[in-house]
Amino acid sequence: MIKSALTQLFFILVCSPIFAQQTKAGFDIEGRVYEQNAQGVLMALPGAHIFCVEEQRGTISDTIGAFFLRTSSNKPISLIASFVGYESDTIEVKSADDVKMVLQVKTLLEVQLLDRRKSNAKSLLQVNNVEWISTEELHKGACCNLSESFETNPSVDVSFTDALTGAKQIQMLGLDGVYAQVLFENKPFLRGLSASYGLSFLPGTWIESIQVSKGTGSVVNGFESLSGQVNFELYKPQKSPKLLWNSYLNNMGLLENNFVVSPFLEGNWQTVLLGHYSYLGELVDNNQDRFVEDPKTNQLNLLNRWSYVGLKNRHITFGLRYLSEEKLGGQLGTVTVNPDRPDVNPYEIKLQTEQVEFHSKTAFIFDKPETSLGIIGTLRRHHQNTNFGYSHYNGEQQSAYLNLIYQSNLGDDSKVYKVGASYYGDHFKEQLQLNQPIESVFVRKDRTAGVFGEFQYKLGALFCGTLGARVDHSKEFGVWYSPRLHLRYNPIENGVLRASVGKAYRQANVFAENSSYFYSSRRLEMPDAGLAAEEAWNYGVNLTYNTYFYGKETTLNIDFYQTDFNEQVVVDLEESSRIKMYNLKGRSSSKSLQLDASIEPYAGWELKYAHKWNETKTTFASGVGYKAVPFTPKYRSMAQVSYAAWQNKWSVNVTVQNIGPSRVPADNTENHEKASYWSPKFQLISAQYTKRFKKVDWYLGVENLLNYLQKNSIRNFQEPYSEGFDAAMIWGPTQSRKLYTGIRLLIND
Repeated sequence: MIKSALTQLFFILVCSPIFAQQTKAGFDIEGRVYEQNAQGVLMALPGAHIFCVEEQRGTISDTIGAFFLRTSSNKPISLIASFVGYESDTIEVKSADDVKMVLQVKTLLEVQLLDRRKSNAKSLLQVNNVEWISTEELHKGACCNLSESFETNPSVDVSFTDALTGAKQIQMLGLDGVYAQVLFENKPFLRGLSASYGLSFLPGTWIESIQVSKGTGSVVNGFESLSGQVNFELYKPQKSPKLLWNSYLNNMGLLENNFVVSPFLEGNWQTVLLGHYSYLGELVDNNQDRFVEDPKTNQLNLLNRWSYVGLKNRHITFGLRYLSEEKLGGQLGTVTVNPDRPDVNPYEIKLQTEQVEFHSKTAFIFDKPETSLGIIGTLRRHHQNTNFGYSHYNGEQQSAYLNLIYQSNLGDDSKVYKVGASYYGDHFKEQLQLNQPIESVFVRKDRTAGVFGEFQYKLGALFCGTLGARVDHSKEFGVWYSPRLHLRYNPIENGVLRASVGKAYRQANVFAENSSYFYSSRRLEMPDAGLAAEEAWNYGVNLTYNTYFYGKETTLNIDFYQTDFNEQVVVDLEESSRIKMYNLKGRSSSKSLQLDASIEPYAGWELKYAHKWNETKTTFASGVGYKAVPFTPKYRSMAQVSYAAWQNKWSVNVTVQNIGPSRVPADNTENHEKASYWSPKFQLISAQYTKRFKKVDWYLGVENLLNYLQKNSIRNFQEPYSEGFDAAMIWGPTQSRKLYTGIRLLIND
């Protein structure tokens, strides 16, 4: 049935316009809209209105300022570009050509809000399948950190990792979040030892926008990205508010304060300071299992960014980030210290993390159009110490990253190429003592250097293709070849068909990425020879169509992606007494089909619906064979209703998620049978009301409205030091209903 529907939709969107184009006159217009700041630098302006006077219709520029119009006349036409707060720009277009429109900032005595820009959107002009998430979309939920930034987005799934730390993980295309490349403005962010808890290291208030790309990403950003890319943009010195303050409090006692401050500096230097502090001092046990739901938390997070604009045709930015976090949780009770009898001590979890990072980006802009040289670098030190029960894990990572990118064109911007080189240097030292007196020490040095090339060809606005390849040499694993191809075809003005195929690699950090499974009585089994690097192919197709319903834009989207592993590190939990990690011996694949729609039925209203089917299977050597990967739901759906009053004085939104069953390894302590079961399906409801004043927003919300909790989330919680204790077999919510409130202060002048 699905194949038949997809075939009919493909014929309507692709075949019928081809016949229509045989007799239709006119020409296509493709261009970009820019804004010019006080220093004369041009920057892309998303959300600008482009209007064709002769044909009385128009469009809106996408996230990179690009737009496309198909005309029905061969005569010259007049285009008007406008945006609130800018002087309009009018030009005459005589033929199919790339158009450049520049808007200047103007001072307004009065502003009338005539329309509302979408809080998230899918571009029809980018060759990759990219979804843009704005600050307005993030404000629909609590969004305390990056892990909570996807609560209203169907492309990225969020779930808990264990019942003790409150940590969350993401999934894309039916695969764990470690297979998605998480980037900070195209620089590696969630990599190495920060894999388990790194999503909580980025406050949501700092985020300006997020771009979610499915499938293998550009070779420019590295050899990783097996399932997709998540790239987030933070407030920059050039475009940050003068003051943004967000204070948050929930019924569990968690208090957060976030700020963004951009002081005025004379001269060519610009800076912005971003800060975050969160504190939770309460111990809450709502399910009466004597284990706290949320650990005590004390986190300090600071980022200072600088930009120098005094040099012509050269952009220099750099920043320094510091993070310190302590978490204390586990079993309630009086702590005693008895090395001879550890089983009489309450099972305590203590996490200490410290992270320091320096990053920089220098861009050289040449006189030739579309020609530049970029140098991106990152230095990071990450230290993590975790004590759980009478076991402990200590890890330290020192990393260096460098990426050189040269971009130019062959005659015009329809043929653009990028070439460059990159280097990853990581030094890991990990110490693990897991349910046994012997401590294991692991030291690893990863050195990976690579070169890449990418060529993009555009045939007007109808077709665009990007062919890329990179070759990397890993000191430990040898040579990797990563070819990637992305295609985009616009058969009609409001419809786009995309296809992609690519290969990616990944160096697994098995201890940091699977640390939640250590909160158990399991013993670890690994091969003495080490584990191979992961290698996979990803294939995908995407169909996006924009139409208008009562004058409002409506987006329909269908995509299907498949990932096939050649090499994979299998984490086998099928026996409750062991954690087995070994190289794949057999098949491993993941299939993901998603349908989603966004509609504005009436002024101020927005409706979203999405449904996703996942089939993720791996060959397990412990006897269960080719089975579904644990904790991956068969399906998920999301429905959201949002309403914003006139002039956005207040708004309300409600999100309902339906999570299907997932396979759970059975507790086979007693019968030792290798069995498993499927979890029940359940619903999660969240809602938020926001009242806006002149410079202050007040919001009130709820998460997990129905107070649904996974029963017996901690196996054998009565005896945490005995066989069968396990706090990581999590398929559902482990935290009860949360009520929260907060204020946002925004000063732009």
